[in-house]
Amino acid sequence: MIKINLLPQELRKKKRSPTRVPYVPFIALGGVLFMLLTLFFYGDYLRARSTYKNVQKEWARLNPLMSKLKAMETQIEIEMRGEKEFLEKSVLNKDSMTQLLSWVSEYLPPKGWLTEFKAERDGEGYRLTLKGVVLPSRAQTGIEQIEAYMQQLKAKLPPQARLSLTTSKESKEKSEGTAFVAEWDWGVKKS
Repeated sequence: MIKINLLPQELRKKKRSPTRVPYVPFIALGGVLFMLLTLFFYGDYLRARSTYKNVQKEWARLNPLMSKLKAMETQIEIEMRGEKEFLEKSVLNKDSMTQLLSWVSEYLPPKGWLTEFKAERDGEGYRLTLKGVVLPSRAQTGIEQIEAYMQQLKAKLPPQARLSLTTSKESKEKSEGTAFVAEWDWGVKKS
């Protein structure tokens, strides 16, 4: 069946073109999305502001403690300056006692022993006293062994180290050895 509209052109219903896009639903959808985004960002802003206020309160609470801590750090630094200098000079320095003990024991002649060992600080320097006895071997006399021992120690000690060495013969029941007293000092200020 065919429909014919016999009304004049002015009174006829206008045909809507199907290619036309309906703007109203898109505008409504855009408005809803805008409101949702606005609410999301407003909620994010409120959370950030709350966090900021909490951090400000915490900072206000910790700020006096930080100033006390800084004052305590300064006080400890002043009070511990002497201990720090002692540690740097005695424990952490290049001429540590452990190293010195190692050298003294390492280079000791095979048929020798120490009867006294004394290492002490004197101001900025050191004093090292070694007393011992060396028995002669087939290859070297006691004095030669003591001389070699002192040369090996001298090579390890600082260049300004001074040696004062005395030797004497020591006799026991069946053996005869050479006793020695070696006094090393370096960095000691003479008065």
